[in-house]
Amino acid sequence: MATKIFLDTNIVLDLLDNQRQCHSEAVLLFDLIDNGEVLAYISESVVTTTDYILQKLLSKSFRVEFFKEISKKIQILSCNNLILDRAIILELEDLEDAILYQMAIENKIDYFISNDKKLLASGLKVLTIVQAADYLEIIKKPK
Repeated sequence: MATKIFLDTNIVLDLLDNQRQCHSEAVLLFDLIDNGEVLAYISESVVTTTDYILQKLLSKSFRVEFFKEISKKIQILSCNNLILDRAIILELEDLEDAILYQMAIENKIDYFISNDKKLLASGLKVLTIVQAADYLEIIKKPK
């Protein structure tokens, strides 16, 4: 069975904004998704937050087409009361990160992919949190 990965908002932003530092890693990661080598997940809040942030950078028609295509390749997960309650207990500084992390745990995701240095340094251990570049190195290693 393919590895399951959850993409943080910053990974989608990295893909869509070629001026971002981790753009090339995001492109490689999305190539793996396109090829079916990994199963990818995001939350509905990743969609709405990404769209909001990119309003000034990309046209509405481009964003709509992107999310139409992404919804064919990536499973979009929903939040619920249990996830929120468990995320709050984590006591992370950033509630959005805590919610996304908890969604990944609840859905038995293998890796949480983020370039958020605070989240990477959070010490959370239930789920492997890695940067896109580190994940790309992990999957290149022979099994």
